[in-house]
Amino acid sequence: MAKRASTPIQFTDQTRICVLHGPEMMLKRQYLQQLRQTMEQAHGEVETLTFNAANTDLAEVFDELRSYGLMQQYKLIIVDEADQFVTQHRAALERYAQAPVDHATLVLRSVKWNRGNLDKAIAKVGLLAKCEPPSAPEAARWLVKQAKDHHQCTLDHQTATILVARLGRDLMLLDAELGKLALMTIDGTKIDQQLIDQLVGRSSDEQAWAVQEAVLESLSSGSTLTASAGGKAIEKIHELVDLSGQPDVLVMYFVADLVRKLNTAMQMKLAGETEASIARQLKLWGPRQALFMNLTRRLTPQKTAKLLDMAVAADTRSKSGLGTSMRNLECFCTMLADQLK
Repeated sequence: MAKRASTPIQFTDQTRICVLHGPEMMLKRQYLQQLRQTMEQAHGEVETLTFNAANTDLAEVFDELRSYGLMQQYKLIIVDEADQFVTQHRAALERYAQAPVDHATLVLRSVKWNRGNLDKAIAKVGLLAKCEPPSAPEAARWLVKQAKDHHQCTLDHQTATILVARLGRDLMLLDAELGKLALMTIDGTKIDQQLIDQLVGRSSDEQAWAVQEAVLESLSSGSTLTASAGGKAIEKIHELVDLSGQPDVLVMYFVADLVRKLNTAMQMKLAGETEASIARQLKLWGPRQALFMNLTRRLTPQKTAKLLDMAVAADTRSKSGLGTSMRNLECFCTMLADQLK
Protein backbone atom coordinates (compact mmCIF):
# COMPACT_ATOMS: atom_id res chain seq x y z
CA MET A 1 0.00 0.00 0.00
CA ALA A 2 1.39 3.42 -0.91
CA LYS A 3 2.58 5.55 1.97
CA ARG A 4 1.49 9.14 2.39
CA ALA A 5 4.02 11.85 1.63
CA SER A 6 4.11 12.82 5.31
CA THR A 7 5.03 9.24 6.39
CA PRO A 8 8.80 8.74 6.82
CA ILE A 9 10.18 6.44 4.14
CA GLN A 10 12.70 3.85 5.30
CA PHE A 11 14.90 2.35 2.58
CA THR A 12 17.13 -0.65 3.21
CA ASP A 13 19.86 -2.27 1.16
CA GLN A 14 17.25 -4.93 0.33
CA THR A 15 14.98 -2.48 -1.53
CA ARG A 16 14.83 -3.98 -5.00
CA ILE A 17 11.84 -2.12 -6.46
CA CYS A 18 10.76 1.40 -5.52
CA VAL A 19 7.70 3.26 -6.83
CA LEU A 20 7.62 7.05 -6.49
CA HIS A 21 4.29 8.38 -7.73
CA GLY A 22 2.39 11.63 -7.40
CA PRO A 23 2.80 15.27 -8.45
CA GLU A 24 5.29 16.44 -5.78
CA MET A 25 8.67 16.52 -7.52
CA MET A 26 10.70 17.58 -4.47
CA LEU A 27 9.64 14.54 -2.48
CA LYS A 28 10.58 12.27 -5.38
CA ARG A 29 14.00 13.89 -5.55
CA GLN A 30 14.56 13.54 -1.79
CA TYR A 31 13.41 9.93 -1.72
CA LEU A 32 15.70 9.06 -4.63
CA GLN A 33 18.62 10.70 -2.79
CA GLN A 34 17.82 8.66 0.32
CA LEU A 35 17.69 5.47 -1.73
CA ARG A 36 21.01 6.24 -3.43
CA GLN A 37 22.69 7.03 -0.09
CA THR A 38 21.39 3.77 1.40
CA MET A 39 22.80 1.76 -1.49
CA GLU A 40 26.12 3.63 -1.46
CA GLN A 41 26.57 2.83 2.22
CA ALA A 42 25.88 -0.84 1.52
CA HIS A 43 27.57 -1.32 -1.88
CA GLY A 44 29.91 1.61 -2.48
CA GLU A 45 29.64 3.58 -5.72
CA VAL A 46 26.23 3.33 -7.43
CA GLU A 47 25.61 3.59 -11.18
CA THR A 48 22.35 5.35 -12.19
CA LEU A 49 20.58 4.96 -15.53
CA THR A 50 17.33 6.72 -16.44
CA PHE A 51 14.83 5.72 -19.10
CA ASN A 52 11.61 7.29 -20.33
CA ALA A 53 8.75 4.88 -20.92
CA ALA A 54 7.76 6.73 -24.10
CA ASN A 55 10.87 5.51 -25.95
CA THR A 56 11.98 2.47 -23.95
CA ASP A 57 11.02 -1.17 -24.33
CA LEU A 58 10.89 -3.82 -21.62
CA ALA A 59 13.88 -5.78 -22.92
CA GLU A 60 16.16 -2.73 -22.65
CA VAL A 61 15.20 -2.15 -19.01
CA PHE A 62 15.53 -5.82 -18.06
CA ASP A 63 18.90 -6.09 -19.83
CA GLU A 64 20.24 -3.23 -17.72
CA LEU A 65 18.78 -4.68 -14.54
CA ARG A 66 20.29 -8.12 -15.09
CA SER A 67 23.72 -7.03 -16.31
CA TYR A 68 26.42 -5.87 -13.91
CA GLY A 69 27.79 -2.34 -14.01
CA LEU A 70 31.47 -1.50 -14.46
CA MET A 71 33.53 -3.05 -11.64
CA GLN A 72 30.30 -4.78 -10.58
CA GLN A 73 28.78 -1.52 -9.29
CA TYR A 74 25.30 -1.55 -7.80
CA LYS A 75 22.77 0.00 -10.20
CA LEU A 76 19.68 2.17 -9.91
CA ILE A 77 17.51 1.75 -13.01
CA ILE A 78 14.93 4.55 -13.19
CA VAL A 79 11.91 4.50 -15.50
CA ASP A 80 10.01 7.79 -15.83
CA GLU A 81 6.33 7.99 -16.91
CA ALA A 82 6.15 4.55 -15.32
CA ASP A 83 2.35 4.34 -15.38
CA GLN A 84 2.54 3.83 -19.17
CA PHE A 85 5.34 1.31 -18.76
CA VAL A 86 3.41 -0.70 -16.18
CA THR A 87 0.22 -0.65 -18.26
CA GLN A 88 2.10 -2.22 -21.16
CA HIS A 89 4.18 -4.71 -19.15
CA ARG A 90 2.30 -5.41 -15.92
CA ALA A 91 2.46 -9.22 -16.16
CA ALA A 92 6.21 -9.24 -16.87
CA LEU A 93 6.86 -6.82 -14.00
CA GLU A 94 4.81 -8.98 -11.63
CA ARG A 95 6.99 -11.95 -12.58
CA TYR A 96 10.16 -9.90 -12.10
CA ALA A 97 9.00 -8.79 -8.64
CA GLN A 98 8.84 -12.47 -7.62
CA ALA A 99 12.62 -12.79 -8.09
CA PRO A 100 14.39 -9.44 -8.61
CA VAL A 101 18.16 -9.31 -9.09
CA ASP A 102 20.25 -8.55 -6.00
CA HIS A 103 22.66 -6.10 -7.64
CA ALA A 104 20.15 -3.45 -8.84
CA THR A 105 17.04 -1.53 -7.80
CA LEU A 106 14.27 -0.70 -10.25
CA VAL A 107 12.77 2.76 -9.60
CA LEU A 108 9.41 3.51 -11.21
CA ARG A 109 8.54 7.24 -11.24
CA SER A 110 5.26 8.72 -12.40
CA VAL A 111 2.54 11.22 -11.59
CA LYS A 112 -0.22 8.63 -11.94
CA TRP A 113 -0.25 5.12 -10.56
CA ASN A 114 -2.94 2.49 -11.10
CA ARG A 115 -3.10 0.15 -8.15
CA GLY A 116 -3.23 -3.62 -8.69
CA ASN A 117 -1.66 -6.94 -7.79
CA LEU A 118 1.74 -5.55 -8.76
CA ASP A 119 1.62 -3.34 -5.65
CA LYS A 120 1.47 -6.39 -3.37
CA ALA A 121 4.40 -8.02 -5.15
CA ILE A 122 6.47 -4.82 -4.94
CA ALA A 123 5.71 -4.37 -1.23
CA LYS A 124 7.44 -7.69 -0.50
CA VAL A 125 10.72 -6.60 -2.09
CA GLY A 126 10.57 -2.81 -1.84
CA LEU A 127 8.10 -0.01 -1.27
CA LEU A 128 5.66 2.42 -2.87
CA ALA A 129 5.75 6.10 -1.87
CA LYS A 130 2.88 8.43 -2.72
CA CYS A 131 4.37 11.87 -3.28
CA GLU A 132 1.51 14.34 -2.87
CA PRO A 133 1.68 18.03 -1.99
CA PRO A 134 1.68 18.31 1.80
CA SER A 135 -0.94 20.16 3.81
CA ALA A 136 -0.06 23.73 4.80
CA PRO A 137 1.02 22.69 8.35
CA GLU A 138 3.09 19.81 6.92
CA ALA A 139 4.75 22.17 4.43
CA ALA A 140 5.63 24.58 7.25
CA ARG A 141 7.18 21.77 9.31
CA TRP A 142 9.10 20.61 6.23
CA LEU A 143 10.47 24.13 5.72
CA VAL A 144 11.70 24.35 9.32
CA LYS A 145 13.60 21.07 8.93
CA GLN A 146 14.85 21.92 5.44
CA ALA A 147 16.25 25.23 6.68
CA LYS A 148 18.24 23.49 9.41
CA ASP A 149 19.36 20.39 7.51
CA HIS A 150 20.11 21.79 4.05
CA HIS A 151 20.46 25.57 4.24
CA GLN A 152 22.24 26.02 7.59
CA CYS A 153 19.86 28.67 8.84
CA THR A 154 17.02 28.95 11.34
CA LEU A 155 13.33 29.29 10.52
CA ASP A 156 10.62 29.10 13.17
CA HIS A 157 7.22 27.54 12.53
CA GLN A 158 5.29 30.82 12.54
CA THR A 159 7.55 32.37 9.90
CA ALA A 160 7.48 29.16 7.87
CA THR A 161 3.67 29.35 7.89
CA ILE A 162 3.84 32.87 6.44
CA LEU A 163 6.14 31.63 3.68
CA VAL A 164 3.71 28.81 2.82
CA ALA A 165 0.82 31.31 2.74
CA ARG A 166 2.79 33.47 0.31
CA LEU A 167 3.99 30.74 -2.04
CA GLY A 168 1.70 27.74 -1.68
CA ARG A 169 2.67 24.14 -0.94
CA ASP A 170 4.91 23.29 -3.90
CA LEU A 171 8.04 22.05 -2.09
CA MET A 172 10.33 22.74 -5.06
CA LEU A 173 9.29 26.40 -5.12
CA LEU A 174 9.47 26.67 -1.33
CA ASP A 175 12.97 25.22 -1.28
CA ALA A 176 14.15 27.61 -4.00
CA GLU A 177 12.84 30.62 -2.06
CA LEU A 178 14.30 29.25 1.16
CA GLY A 179 17.71 29.00 -0.51
CA LYS A 180 17.44 32.63 -1.62
CA LEU A 181 16.51 33.75 1.88
CA ALA A 182 19.34 31.71 3.40
CA LEU A 183 21.87 33.48 1.19
CA MET A 184 20.75 36.79 2.71
CA THR A 185 21.47 35.68 6.28
CA ILE A 186 24.66 35.24 8.20
CA ASP A 187 25.35 31.54 8.87
CA GLY A 188 22.98 30.26 11.52
CA THR A 189 20.92 33.41 11.85
CA LYS A 190 17.17 33.37 11.80
CA ILE A 191 15.01 34.11 8.78
CA ASP A 192 12.35 36.54 9.99
CA GLN A 193 9.17 38.00 8.52
CA GLN A 194 10.90 41.28 7.70
CA LEU A 195 13.31 39.48 5.37
CA ILE A 196 10.41 37.55 3.77
CA ASP A 197 8.52 40.83 3.20
CA GLN A 198 11.59 42.26 1.48
CA LEU A 199 12.36 39.31 -0.79
CA VAL A 200 9.16 37.31 -1.26
CA GLY A 201 6.25 39.15 -2.83
CA ARG A 202 2.65 38.22 -2.18
CA SER A 203 1.47 35.81 -4.83
CA SER A 204 -1.53 36.62 -7.00
CA ASP A 205 -3.22 33.58 -5.49
CA GLU A 206 -2.77 35.01 -1.99
CA GLN A 207 -4.12 38.38 -3.13
CA ALA A 208 -7.13 36.64 -4.65
CA TRP A 209 -7.91 34.69 -1.48
CA ALA A 210 -7.53 37.80 0.67
CA VAL A 211 -10.33 39.43 -1.34
CA GLN A 212 -12.40 36.28 -1.53
CA GLU A 213 -12.18 35.57 2.20
CA ALA A 214 -13.31 39.12 2.91
CA VAL A 215 -16.34 38.64 0.66
CA LEU A 216 -17.11 35.23 2.18
CA GLU A 217 -17.00 36.69 5.70
CA SER A 218 -19.28 39.57 4.75
CA LEU A 219 -21.82 37.18 3.22
CA SER A 220 -21.95 34.95 6.28
CA SER A 221 -23.19 35.74 9.77
CA GLY A 222 -23.10 32.88 12.22
CA SER A 223 -25.17 30.01 10.88
CA THR A 224 -27.48 32.14 8.78
CA LEU A 225 -27.15 34.65 6.00
CA THR A 226 -28.63 38.00 6.93
CA ALA A 227 -30.63 40.39 4.80
CA SER A 228 -27.84 42.94 5.17
CA ALA A 229 -25.24 40.59 3.68
CA GLY A 230 -25.23 42.51 0.40
CA GLY A 231 -24.58 45.77 2.22
CA LYS A 232 -21.75 44.20 4.21
CA ALA A 233 -20.20 42.83 1.02
CA ILE A 234 -20.36 46.26 -0.63
CA GLU A 235 -18.82 47.85 2.46
CA LYS A 236 -15.98 45.32 2.40
CA ILE A 237 -15.41 45.89 -1.33
CA HIS A 238 -15.01 49.65 -0.72
CA GLU A 239 -12.61 48.93 2.12
CA LEU A 240 -10.47 46.72 -0.10
CA VAL A 241 -10.35 49.27 -2.90
CA ASP A 242 -10.17 52.52 -0.91
CA LEU A 243 -8.00 51.49 2.02
CA SER A 244 -5.92 48.61 0.72
CA GLY A 245 -5.21 50.08 -2.68
CA GLN A 246 -6.51 47.08 -4.64
CA PRO A 247 -7.58 48.12 -8.18
CA ASP A 248 -11.35 47.78 -8.54
CA VAL A 249 -10.94 45.89 -11.84
CA LEU A 250 -8.73 43.34 -10.08
CA VAL A 251 -11.18 43.00 -7.19
CA MET A 252 -13.97 42.37 -9.71
CA TYR A 253 -11.87 39.61 -11.25
CA PHE A 254 -11.18 38.03 -7.83
CA VAL A 255 -14.90 38.09 -6.92
CA ALA A 256 -15.77 36.48 -10.25
CA ASP A 257 -13.10 33.86 -9.58
CA LEU A 258 -14.73 33.12 -6.21
CA VAL A 259 -18.01 32.37 -7.99
CA ARG A 260 -16.15 30.15 -10.45
CA LYS A 261 -14.73 28.19 -7.50
CA LEU A 262 -18.18 27.86 -5.96
CA ASN A 263 -19.55 26.54 -9.25
CA THR A 264 -16.64 24.09 -9.56
CA ALA A 265 -17.29 22.87 -6.00
CA MET A 266 -20.95 22.25 -6.76
CA GLN A 267 -20.09 20.28 -9.89
CA MET A 268 -17.63 18.19 -7.86
CA LYS A 269 -20.36 17.55 -5.28
CA LEU A 270 -22.66 16.31 -8.05
CA ALA A 271 -19.88 13.96 -9.16
CA GLY A 272 -19.77 12.45 -5.67
CA GLU A 273 -16.67 14.20 -4.30
CA THR A 274 -16.49 14.69 -0.53
CA GLU A 275 -16.04 18.12 1.03
CA ALA A 276 -12.56 17.10 2.15
CA SER A 277 -11.61 16.20 -1.42
CA ILE A 278 -13.10 19.44 -2.77
CA ALA A 279 -11.22 21.51 -0.19
CA ARG A 280 -7.94 19.79 -1.04
CA GLN A 281 -8.30 20.32 -4.79
CA LEU A 282 -9.35 23.97 -4.41
CA LYS A 283 -6.56 24.61 -1.88
CA LEU A 284 -8.89 25.46 0.99
CA TRP A 285 -7.89 25.20 4.63
CA GLY A 286 -8.59 26.81 7.99
CA PRO A 287 -11.28 29.50 8.29
CA ARG A 288 -11.33 29.87 4.51
CA GLN A 289 -12.49 26.28 4.12
CA ALA A 290 -15.25 26.64 6.74
CA LEU A 291 -16.62 29.83 5.17
CA PHE A 292 -16.50 28.42 1.65
CA MET A 293 -18.14 25.10 2.51
CA ASN A 294 -20.84 26.84 4.52
CA LEU A 295 -21.92 28.68 1.37
CA THR A 296 -21.83 25.56 -0.82
CA ARG A 297 -24.31 23.92 1.57
CA ARG A 298 -26.73 26.80 0.95
CA LEU A 299 -26.38 26.74 -2.83
CA THR A 300 -27.73 24.53 -5.60
CA PRO A 301 -26.06 23.71 -8.92
CA GLN A 302 -28.68 25.88 -10.63
CA LYS A 303 -27.89 28.88 -8.43
CA THR A 304 -24.13 28.59 -8.86
CA ALA A 305 -24.52 28.32 -12.63
CA LYS A 306 -26.68 31.46 -12.59
CA LEU A 307 -24.16 33.26 -10.35
CA LEU A 308 -21.35 32.36 -12.72
CA ASP A 309 -23.27 33.83 -15.66
CA MET A 310 -23.91 36.99 -13.63
CA ALA A 311 -20.24 37.27 -12.65
CA VAL A 312 -19.08 36.92 -16.25
CA ALA A 313 -21.64 39.53 -17.33
CA ALA A 314 -20.51 41.98 -14.61
CA ASP A 315 -16.86 41.49 -15.54
CA THR A 316 -17.68 42.00 -19.23
CA ARG A 317 -19.56 45.23 -18.49
CA SER A 318 -16.60 46.58 -16.54
CA LYS A 319 -14.16 45.76 -19.34
CA SER A 320 -16.51 47.20 -21.97
CA GLY A 321 -16.94 50.56 -20.23
CA LEU A 322 -20.60 49.90 -19.37
CA GLY A 323 -20.66 51.48 -15.94
CA THR A 324 -17.72 51.79 -13.57
CA SER A 325 -16.05 48.69 -12.15
CA MET A 326 -17.07 49.74 -8.64
CA ARG A 327 -20.73 50.19 -9.63
CA ASN A 328 -20.75 46.79 -11.33
CA LEU A 329 -19.13 45.28 -8.23
CA GLU A 330 -21.79 46.78 -5.97
CA CYS A 331 -24.60 45.44 -8.17
CA PHE A 332 -23.06 42.01 -8.34
CA CYS A 333 -22.55 41.78 -4.56
CA THR A 334 -26.23 42.64 -4.07
CA MET A 335 -27.31 39.94 -6.53
CA LEU A 336 -24.88 37.48 -4.93
CA ALA A 337 -26.35 38.07 -1.49
CA ASP A 338 -29.89 37.63 -2.88
CA GLN A 339 -29.00 34.25 -4.34
CA LEU A 340 -27.48 33.10 -1.03
CA LYS A 341 -30.53 33.89 1.15
